[in-house]
This record gives sequence, structure tokens and C-alpha cells, in this order.
Amino acid sequence: MTLTVESGVAPAQGRVYAEGDPEMPAEFRELLVRMLSHHLENSTNPQYTALLNQLWERGMTLIPDQRLKVTFAKLMQQEVEHGAITARILEGLGVGPIDAPIQQYFFHLPIESFCDLAFFNGVGDRVGCYIGETWEGVPYRPLLEVADRLHKDEVFHATFGMNNLRRIVATPEGLAEANERIKIWWPAALDMFGRSDSSFSDAYVRWGLRKKNNAELREQYIADTRPMLDKLGITVPDDTANRRYL
Repeated sequence: MTLTVESGVAPAQGRVYAEGDPEMPAEFRELLVRMLSHHLENSTNPQYTALLNQLWERGMTLIPDQRLKVTFAKLMQQEVEHGAITARILEGLGVGPIDAPIQQYFFHLPIESFCDLAFFNGVGDRVGCYIGETWEGVPYRPLLEVADRLHKDEVFHATFGMNNLRRIVATPEGLAEANERIKIWWPAALDMFGRSDSSFSDAYVRWGLRKKNNAELREQYIADTRPMLDKLGITVPDDTANRRYL
């Protein structure tokens, strides 16, 4: 899909568009379709199904506590539900199944230990609390109706990861591993926000699909998340170290 972003266009004040609304502006619809088509969680995308299968195997293999495995199963159920929600909303916009590779390299990093899995949830799912599923106030009713639930789920996923990191760093060996693995997971998490100069990012803000652009969301994430990791005794690297997208 080719989309020309027009910087002078603004949404109607207070307008929330329903599914199939004939008065929905073309640019808004195209941005909405683009955002959701690029969204990772989509049950029609076989690449997402493959990722879920990999995460399930890693979690069931690496999580050391049976009660934690039960919690992880609830997390994975929610991930499946999120994929179904995205697919259903896209279908309402006239978009069929998606078969696209997962672009963010974060999701291709190897998960070789419980510590890796904890970072995947703790810093990766935490990105979802800021971008991708922060749709409260979005002027499209099908998204607006699921926004609160999706955000709460992402907070649960991120909290699960942070709690697991807290368990891991309680031992000298675990803390040492966390201090090594953060060098990989932290820059990858920051890169999940995308390029700071993205014109699409600014267009999403203009049309109310996001509250802040990529750079602003990344700075908020850093300000909120770095102190949490510092409190655990994890030495977080410089925010520009090993980054691919600034």
C-alpha cells in the first residue's frame, strides 16, 4: 500500500468513527490499516503463529517453577486473543489475512535462558504499554472498545517479566547473567519504537491513533523503565549503545 502523508490534514474534533462509516476520511483509514497491518499480533499471520509456538516451547522449557508456568499460560492465551482481535478489526476494514515477516529484530533474538525470557516480557512487552496497544482515546470505535483491556494485558505481561527478573537477580549468578543480557535486550527494546524521524509516527499522532510520536514514546519508556531496572541492580547500558534505529 502506498500512502502519501499530508501534513495539513487534521481529524474532526471529538469524532469517533464506527466500522464502515462512509464519512471516514481516506487518510485516516489508510493510516489505520497501515498501523494494524504492521501490528505484530495478528492471528491470520503465520509468522505470528510461529513466534507464539516458539515462545510457548521456550516458556514451558525454561521457566523453573510450575506456578509460574501456569501464569505464563495465561499470558500466552492473551497473546492468542490479541492476535484474533487485530485480525477481526482488520477484517472490518476490508483487509484479509496478513502474511508478512516480523520486522523488529527484538523478536528474532535467541531465548536461551529464563533470564532471556524475563527480559523478553519485562522490557519487550513493556514496550506494548507505550506503543502498539495504547489506543485509549483513539477515534475508531472497534479499537476504542478493546483499548483498556489490551493495555491491562500488556501491563500484566510486563509485570510478569519484571517479577521474574527480580527472582533472577536475587542470586549473584543471576545478577551477573542479567547484567550481561541487558546489553542485548535493552537496545533492541528501544529500537522497537522505530525511527525518530518517521513521518508516519507524526501522522498517527495528528489523527489521534497515538498520543506521542516514536521519539517521545521512547523517551517516556526510558524515563519509566530505566529506574525499575536500576532498582534491581541491573546496570543499564547507554541508550545509544548498539542501537540500529535512532
